Amino acid sequence: MKKTLLLPVLLLCALQPACSFLEAAGDVEVPESSIPHAQFLLKWPNVDQLVGATLQKAGGAMPPGFPTSLQNGTLAHIQGLMTIDGECRRAYDQATMDDPAAPLKNLHVEVINCGTVGRCTAQCLDQFGDPFRGVRLQARVWFNLINADASAKIHDIMNGQDNPDMIAQIRLQFSKLDFVQTYVDPATGATQTQNVDGLFSGYELGVGSAYLPGDPTAVDDDTAIVKQRYLASISPDTPQRFELDPTSDFSLKLRTAIVSGAQVWVAVYQNIDVPEQNLYAVRMNGGGVDLDFQPEIVISFVKTVTGAL
Repeated sequence: MKKTLLLPVLLLCALQPACSFLEAAGDVEVPESSIPHAQFLLKWPNVDQLVGATLQKAGGAMPPGFPTSLQNGTLAHIQGLMTIDGECRRAYDQATMDDPAAPLKNLHVEVINCGTVGRCTAQCLDQFGDPFRGVRLQARVWFNLINADASAKIHDIMNGQDNPDMIAQIRLQFSKLDFVQTYVDPATGATQTQNVDGLFSGYELGVGSAYLPGDPTAVDDDTAIVKQRYLASISPDTPQRFELDPTSDFSLKLRTAIVSGAQVWVAVYQNIDVPEQNLYAVRMNGGGVDLDFQPEIVISFVKTVTGAL
């Protein structure tokens, strides 16, 4: 009896390494040179772009208690002006980027005023369902993940096949994800840059809505990639790799778009919570997100072969 049971176990153990080796040997990572490296500064809209209309309605005069100029206006000033107007949410849209070389378009930023009890109630709850007090920043921009040149190279690597299951992994390797703002050092008069990640109480970066040319239809398929706890570990010396959830609705649509042979746009979103006590330390003018990341795609030829058996 023991010998009878031992044989299947030995056979199983013998087969496992072979299967693992076979699948690993069939995985091919698309060369980095074939997928554009993303490196750009995504600037926040300045204070005038966000609240200029409020000042125009007041004849250009600053409300009592505000500085004479909003050149160094903070989130606290923006929140104050929104409160005067009785606003819950204010939005800003920019179709083209300041840097024409950046693979971005259609920036949409929303500022949510969570400073008063009873205002924006549904939009001002934290992850535990408790009221959040401060300002929420939500940004969404279209990113050209696969341009026409990259699409052609990927199509060649896949030998013209269009099976979405051939895409085994989609990853983003970040070497920089810094929230920065500039300021003038009063001691030297020089313009300096500082990181403000530590002023956030909540953060999430994710992707959603894979767009094919002629089909810019947004759907609710947002998929989180980077959470706040990982921000401090991302640096040029310690790049961090994040895999897109292969089971998400967005991932399924994205794999289909990649193998179609066309260039692909995706929506990249960021949600940021700045608590009440830190609002005066966060300025919009001269601020933005400094990003440096490499998209990575792994193709599995084994999955295609085994799926056809």
